[in-house]
Amino acid sequence: MRLNTNLEKNFSWLAFPGLIRAIVLIQCAVFALVTIRPEAASFFTVSPEGLAQGEYWRLLSWVFYPFVAPDDGAFRFLNVILLLIIMKISFLISDSLEHAWGETRTSFYVYGSWLCQSAILAGIALMGIPTAGLDTQIFYLSLFFAFATLYPDYEFALFFVLPIKVWILAVLSAVMLLLGGLRFPPLLLIYAFCFLPYLLWAVPRLRRYSKNRSMISARRLKFQSHTQGQKSSHLHCCAICQRNEQSHPDLEFRVSSDDQEYCSDHLDELGKPRA
Repeated sequence: MRLNTNLEKNFSWLAFPGLIRAIVLIQCAVFALVTIRPEAASFFTVSPEGLAQGEYWRLLSWVFYPFVAPDDGAFRFLNVILLLIIMKISFLISDSLEHAWGETRTSFYVYGSWLCQSAILAGIALMGIPTAGLDTQIFYLSLFFAFATLYPDYEFALFFVLPIKVWILAVLSAVMLLLGGLRFPPLLLIYAFCFLPYLLWAVPRLRRYSKNRSMISARRLKFQSHTQGQKSSHLHCCAICQRNEQSHPDLEFRVSSDDQEYCSDHLDELGKPRA
């Protein structure tokens, strides 16, 4: 908590309010640009040739390539609709993260995710390996995972009809990444580094949540057992014979003048205890 306070106090000048919104809006502009001039898409990829020529700005520009690639065929209109949907969801994630974390922490989370993925892209490109698959989809997933961790019960309308909680979508996305990593194990290390900012924040949070949940469950069981024990105890008990309404339901019980409770067998006609 103190680290977060110091971060917001000392580095608030690095905060970019609405950073995620700004990135998405630039992606929409790039979508329009690439639709008009398809050759412009090459400026938003990290390539070995580009880095060899000193085009290090590619390590920053890749994040501005749209999540939905422009299409000049029959699916162009569908891609535009999908882009608008993603923009709306991204705005929701942006506002939600800034509401939960504040502008400074949200900005640093985006900076960290951006930097980690850029480092991975640079390393892969310098080794001459294609960087396909490590694009803005991974960047969006790092934001989506943070949103799902903070608001797990938020619901999206899948196919505009079926309501589904966001944590389920996050788990399915993580499973797909894991399956891809099992087919090619080095991907697991690559994904781990790309999601490093999320893991550094989420793993301790999830551990605390699991610990607190276990403590709450233990307290609930203790309370329930205590309540059941109280329910099983008797309400009336004779001060002489110790019989109660559970062991002898046919008996009647009265409180005598000495403030003690007696059964009908040990009370006389005047309501006094018998010797």
